[in-house]
Amino acid sequence: MQDAISAVALFSRKKAAAMATGDSGEQQQSRRLRRSRIVATGMLVAAAGVFAATLALSGPGWPWLLLRAVSEAALVGGLADWFAVTALFRRPLGLPIPHTAILPANRDRIGEGLARFLDRHFLASDVLAAELRSLRLADRAAAWLANRRNAGAVAASVTRALPHLLRAIEDRQIVAFVRRALGPQLRHAAFGPLVAQAIKVLTASGYHEAVLDRALDYGRDFLVQNEARLLAAVGERRRRWIPRAVNREIARAMLRAARELIDDLRQPYGSLRHSLLAAIDAMAADLAAAPPEANRLPALLNDPQLQAWLANSWRRLRDLLLADLAEPSSRLRRTLAIMIASVGEALRGDADMRARLDAAIEAAVVEALPWRQELVRFVTAVVQQWEPKSFAARIEAAVGADLQYIRMNGTVVGGLVGGVLYLISLLAR
Repeated sequence: MQDAISAVALFSRKKAAAMATGDSGEQQQSRRLRRSRIVATGMLVAAAGVFAATLALSGPGWPWLLLRAVSEAALVGGLADWFAVTALFRRPLGLPIPHTAILPANRDRIGEGLARFLDRHFLASDVLAAELRSLRLADRAAAWLANRRNAGAVAASVTRALPHLLRAIEDRQIVAFVRRALGPQLRHAAFGPLVAQAIKVLTASGYHEAVLDRALDYGRDFLVQNEARLLAAVGERRRRWIPRAVNREIARAMLRAARELIDDLRQPYGSLRHSLLAAIDAMAADLAAAPPEANRLPALLNDPQLQAWLANSWRRLRDLLLADLAEPSSRLRRTLAIMIASVGEALRGDADMRARLDAAIEAAVVEALPWRQELVRFVTAVVQQWEPKSFAARIEAAVGADLQYIRMNGTVVGGLVGGVLYLISLLAR
């Protein structure tokens, strides 16, 4: 319970930090937009003030007229650019002027255009494949995992999540749900063809004979090494009316017969070995040809003793894992960290395997590209769900501060152009 509370608290802190980071970014954008808008508006007001002053006051000669021309042109340029920037996001002064509030009015078309842009320039197979190839993900993963500290961090993260998973699996509702979801399918599944195919795959290459030889060798060595104990066990269970010596001879004969049977089965071309292998092939053929009803396991799956044994085994295993994970120096955590670091070191030293891993990642991404249409539709749908005002406000918060420089530049450039034109007019006179 305490672990669950700690996990919830950690998740809450991370979520709060992420939200705080997002809010901080939006607040910075808003402050930057506000400052830029104040500067641009201040420059426009200054130009208007200078122009009004030149009209109200009469000065001597052409310098005064030059100042008026500069302020007048700056006012015109600033107002024109204010109208242009404002018309992107809303109607200037709320007036229903045609071709204004461009972004809110074209929200759907912009969303579709953005989705098409992503599809053509980011999600194309050649672009993604080239980018993945340049990233060399296998090299980076190998170097990162080979670092013991990183391997320990990954192992710690996995082992922190394991107790919650183990306790969740024990929950009766989850067990009941899995039983309802998979029980009918398993009870009515035909396992015969699957088992038959597995037997054919295992016997096709001939390795099953090597496994059989190892098992026979183990059985013969076991009989030889434990002959005295087996004879003693047989002697303890003899009938009273059978003499001990006769009983031991019978036991020796049985052990000798078992060794001879193993030796016959061990012969590569022996008849017994041939019969055993033929029986395995016949069993596979019978399983493949049997009707589906004969290959189902409802009785086995519904056996109370089997279910009790599985449940008890799972509880013991779970308790052992939880006890180990609760230790400060968990063996499972150490073993997992060593395995992760070992995989990283082996991968770092195997260029061919890294190349194959990069090729597999690239192929997987390219195979997933048919889903890009779903991503395109998702982007379009998300943009269409935004309110027009909210859509315009988000874009303005992101780029509006830079657009205010258009107003500033319009005011400055307009004033300079007005002054130059006035001087040219003086020279022309």
